[in-house]
Amino acid sequence: MVHVVIWRSRATSRLAAWLAGAAIGAVASSSAVHAADSTTSSTATTSSSPVQATDAAASSDPAPDKSGYNLFNPTPDDEMRKFTPDRPAKGFSVRTIDAGHFELETDIVNYTTSNDRGTVTRSIEALDPTVKLGLTNWMDFEVQFNGLQSSRSFDSASGNEVLNGAGFGDVFLRTKMNLFGNDSGPAGFALIPYVKLPSSTPVISNGAVEGGLIAPLALRPDDFIITLMTEVDVLKTAVGDGRFANFVNLIGVSHPVPGFDAVNATVELFASTGTDPATPPVYTFDLGMNFKLDQHAILDVGLNLGLNKAAPTAQVYSGVSFRF
Repeated sequence: MVHVVIWRSRATSRLAAWLAGAAIGAVASSSAVHAADSTTSSTATTSSSPVQATDAAASSDPAPDKSGYNLFNPTPDDEMRKFTPDRPAKGFSVRTIDAGHFELETDIVNYTTSNDRGTVTRSIEALDPTVKLGLTNWMDFEVQFNGLQSSRSFDSASGNEVLNGAGFGDVFLRTKMNLFGNDSGPAGFALIPYVKLPSSTPVISNGAVEGGLIAPLALRPDDFIITLMTEVDVLKTAVGDGRFANFVNLIGVSHPVPGFDAVNATVELFASTGTDPATPPVYTFDLGMNFKLDQHAILDVGLNLGLNKAAPTAQVYSGVSFRF
């Protein structure tokens, strides 16, 4: 079931629509110049992605039967699917890591600044690894460690510090299950249930166990990837220890960059809104680019821009992904 987000601000809606139209139109026009095969690979998220052009390449050759491979009978290297990390940007790839193999994705550095309701917050994070292990041909298990973080908040009027925290963030446990389109085909779909285990770091963590279900759908016309993703979360309320339903919707477009081998660009619109009156909706416009270093290594950079006051003003990051 896809949840429709109602934009709270007409001005924000018009801006988001214009940005999405401009970005998608620019990518579409580039395909006439250079219809390249996809070569490189999200949130999110905060987070990633998965709106990667490696998903786009649907080989004309029939895919080998890999149903017999599992954790203890790994997929041979020459039968492994294209490498599609869940980064950059916030969307998730529909593809799982091949059976018996593992993957490491991490930010190298991630800097965020925001200004909401009179409070300016600046945060920096480094080395937040996500480790994935292929269990079967269609399912993997993932552990994300939110890395070492530092967050400082200031009163925008006086400049006085109001909050200051540093430490390691929460841990996320996920299972990605691909229902179709894992290796090839015009579309792919996956379900990703997750649970968040809180750290004990004040300011960095809200100290609550939370969870949800993520459902990305990838459409692969020509050498594009169009990602439509919806997510339902059960989160802690901003005040007290209650719980509320939160809904995330995302649309992203990914395409190879004309004139450059193994370089891929992504544009994305992200919306998060829930039933807690004290938790405002968040809307962002996200840009990402990745660079294929070799068959098993990808470098990426990204920039997320807030479209409303509650969203971070800007988030800039760089990261790397390896497959083994």
